[in-house]
Amino acid sequence: MKIISMEPTPSPYSMKINVSETLKDGVFIEYKQRDSLEDAPDYIRRLFEIEGIKGIFRVVDFITIERNPRINWEEILPKVAELFDADEKTTDLFTKAVGPIDGDAYAGVKVFIQIIRNIPTQIKLVEGETEKRIALPERIMEAAMEAAKEANHYLLERKWVEQSPRYGEVNEIGQEVVEELSASYDTDRLQQLVELILTNDPHKKQIAQKRTTVTIDMFDQPNWKDRYAALDRLDPTLEDLPILNKALDDEKASIRRLATAYLGMIEEPEVLPYLYKALKDKAVNVRRTAGDCLSDLGYTDAIPEMIQALDDSNRLVRWRAAMFLYEVGDETAIPALRKALDDPEFEVRMQVKMALARIEEGEEAKGSIWKQMTEAAKKK
Repeated sequence: MKIISMEPTPSPYSMKINVSETLKDGVFIEYKQRDSLEDAPDYIRRLFEIEGIKGIFRVVDFITIERNPRINWEEILPKVAELFDADEKTTDLFTKAVGPIDGDAYAGVKVFIQIIRNIPTQIKLVEGETEKRIALPERIMEAAMEAAKEANHYLLERKWVEQSPRYGEVNEIGQEVVEELSASYDTDRLQQLVELILTNDPHKKQIAQKRTTVTIDMFDQPNWKDRYAALDRLDPTLEDLPILNKALDDEKASIRRLATAYLGMIEEPEVLPYLYKALKDKAVNVRRTAGDCLSDLGYTDAIPEMIQALDDSNRLVRWRAAMFLYEVGDETAIPALRKALDDPEFEVRMQVKMALARIEEGEEAKGSIWKQMTEAAKKK
């Protein structure tokens, strides 16, 4: 069995290895690091001898390898290629390596908010295999405890709600999320939520559940927490583009990032000029969020902007731009992609090579993972 090619997956911790042998339909092989390998195929046992491999999934004509976040792909993939006698064009993906690669930065930090009766109780941050929990201010916790008194099954009613990933140092992200929740859940809002929980009047509940009307004048308030609270209660539509555009000019990066995420939620081509604006923001987190939104939307009109993003000063933004061009790019991206082959970052170079190979070989763009899933759902 030989390797035909290697390609990244949406997770920086997994790599898809396309191989020359095909399993029968419906047959799959799956092993984790601690599983017994007594009955495993020989190549499975040999793969687990490579330091850093923690999971293997084999189906049809490919193997998906999961790595330990502490071990870089540059240390793992050449050994995998050697094991399967890979072609030269495959091993070329892993040449010119410069320094260690921190894959965690590409995955971002996953943010979860624990909720009870619409009131947050704590924050959970997950980076690779590391988890950190952060308490919220006392006034929020007191409101949550008050709400919990009315819960019939407290443990069952608590739920973790995943947010968009953040990028940067974990402690700084934690502080940022605490500040945002503190701004969004001021004393008045917490009191309204507790009253909503305690009341048995359906009419009062209906009134309390209505969202506050957000106007553009609210973003003239001097306190950023007031501006953030207003934006957080927005249910974005095309009519809100003037509000979101003003939020993109806010001095607070948290507000600009949230406005960018809202633009991606609208899912209409009219948001593109505003996302291009966010793609040039001074804050990496805002630029990366804009790149994520543009990839999810998958509009080919964004190709020129994402070509420019290949020159961004931050590797996260360059990586996202290269992935976008792999997903929807065309021949106009070839010169910039060839120039980006010398990018100092391994993950960026790999995405660039994947994009260049697909476009130069004339393979049709499949679109973003989000677009592919949407199209598949329509066919059912």
